[in-house]
Amino acid sequence: MTEALTNQAITARRIQLESVLLAAAPLWREMPFRIERPQWVDAFPELDAELQCMPMDALAQLLGNNSALVQWLSDRVAIPGYRSGLIHVAALARVGGNVEARSAWGVPGRKLAQIEAFASAVGKPPAAVLEWCAGKGHLGRLVAMTRGVDVTSLEIDPALCHAGERLAERARAAGQTFVVGDALRPEAAAMVAGRYVMALHACGDLHRDLVSAAAGGGAAGVAIAPCCYYRLRETEYRPFSSDSRLRVSRDELHLAVTETVTAPDRNVRERDRAAQWKLAFVAWREASGGGYRTFKPVPSAWMLQPFSEFMARICDREGLASPPSSALSGLLKEGQRRFDVMMRRSAVRLAFRRVMELWLVCDLATPLIDAGFRVSIDAFCDRMLTPRNLLLNATAPG
Repeated sequence: MTEALTNQAITARRIQLESVLLAAAPLWREMPFRIERPQWVDAFPELDAELQCMPMDALAQLLGNNSALVQWLSDRVAIPGYRSGLIHVAALARVGGNVEARSAWGVPGRKLAQIEAFASAVGKPPAAVLEWCAGKGHLGRLVAMTRGVDVTSLEIDPALCHAGERLAERARAAGQTFVVGDALRPEAAAMVAGRYVMALHACGDLHRDLVSAAAGGGAAGVAIAPCCYYRLRETEYRPFSSDSRLRVSRDELHLAVTETVTAPDRNVRERDRAAQWKLAFVAWREASGGGYRTFKPVPSAWMLQPFSEFMARICDREGLASPPSSALSGLLKEGQRRFDVMMRRSAVRLAFRRVMELWLVCDLATPLIDAGFRVSIDAFCDRMLTPRNLLLNATAPG
């Protein structure tokens, strides 16, 4: 059984992960959606040829298993230190059974399962709890009712706080109180003192600011499952580790969250169609004399219209003449062709998504390790429940 990563092992793993990301940068920095022919295609033509011939069901299986994907690429491209074991972390065994139904009121099924798994992995908090970015306080309510500790749920939205208070009252969770506040403000950082802070899927600067506050603000400990690493104030990620040489843009951080396993088939089909239509527009812009450049998100309502209407709307917004009706069929086929090529070539980039994510979480642990906290990194649930299943757990010294 794989052991949890702890202080020295976390630092060593971070260095290994960064070394691989630096060495393999040409394989993951370029985004196939934006660059039809990444530079690695010319460097490894046999790799590209294999992907273009791979049956789609085999490709889907490969993309659905991070360890297999890493092993597949490491068998074909020599990258020092790059192997499937690089992304392995311990899977925590869940303890306890189902919680009382009254603590689960108003919680969607999948979210409830994530909350139960997170609470089970954390166990008995060593101090009163601060629930960071609480929403309606579902996690805090469960912890207050099952762990016998007081919970303060911090949430910026007064409406969510009010809804959470009603749920806590209905569930008779007397130990839970709500505070309306911005987790990015200094007042929130001051609240960590003496508390054990829980954050289930806090995004970007929200989990980064929490770690900084906990490391220097006298927190009893933290339990964080990070999410949406790219939601930052700045355009480039600033590593906590002073010895880090890796620089990653905010756009490139999306790589860490590209694994999705929870979307219904209909949503996947709609997402794929949207990508095909956008690529058709890119093809038309190129044919009109323009190169690739980013464009604003497309309103979801546009995707409910016929392809001809979508093209007319986006061309108008981007200052481009609409294609003639006689060209639409060919453009749609070109968008579908590019999407197929993009999906296959994206396998190479996606082989580094978990490497990137684990590097980010190991880096997130650095201020806590430096402050003397006892830190561990585990997987608190199966990836099929949520791909964002990495848990950083830290207890203050003394």
